[in-house]
Amino acid sequence: MIRMGRAALGLDRLWDTAAPRSSKATSPMQVSVAHHPPNTAVLVLRGSLDIDTAPSLKANLNRLVERPSPRVVVDVAGLDFCDSMGVGVLVTAHARAIERGGWVRLAAPSGFLRRLFDTLGLADYLALFPDVAAAIKE
Repeated sequence: MIRMGRAALGLDRLWDTAAPRSSKATSPMQVSVAHHPPNTAVLVLRGSLDIDTAPSLKANLNRLVERPSPRVVVDVAGLDFCDSMGVGVLVTAHARAIERGGWVRLAAPSGFLRRLFDTLGLADYLALFPDVAAAIKE
């Protein structure tokens, strides 16, 4: 195999003037909240749940789990990424909800999220449901 340097290929100038590429190919997270009977909040997440966006989710969840007997469904169908910070926020919110006689449930997790929670041993702790309707119903 023949290796050629960037200069030999005439790429120095191209690389030096090109706009820096983001290391993340995912989109920022968007959060919306809807309230459903009986006294259940549904948080819909879209984009990337990571170290940059976890504080926003934490603030939203904290507000919801501070209510008496909080019932919160987090629709994660639109997440394209979740790191350990995101997992931590979800687990902590669930623990706080349990302390107040409620729960936090995940709806429509992707195969990646399901495997992640299984690998971490959290699938039995934080209930996973196929969709929002099933999470509210049970």
